[in-house]
Amino acid sequence: MEPLDRDTAKKLYEHYRRHRDGIRNSPEMASICLICGSIHIIPQHDNPHKLFCRDCGFAFYRYQCPACGKSVDGRDPHNPACAECGLRICTCGACGCAASDQGDT
Repeated sequence: MEPLDRDTAKKLYEHYRRHRDGIRNSPEMASICLICGSIHIIPQHDNPHKLFCRDCGFAFYRYQCPACGKSVDGRDPHNPACAECGLRICTCGACGCAASDQGDT
């Protein structure tokens, strides 16, 4: 994906800062921090499911669902945390841990 220009990043930040629902469906939001608005986002070295803002240090979950392939974003209210493993639950109901694989979630 191409880097975002400042105007586009600012508009997306302002929109999703107020309305987090649907952030998982916006691929551009993987590269914008919702805390400080920075576009300096990198993968967290010790967790492949998390991204990290180099400017403010905010880390957030953003990855593809192992069951259906949709984007999962921990900043989206429709991707709550799994009580068993802490990963986020996809809108399809899966999170990837053993409990959800067995239908316990």
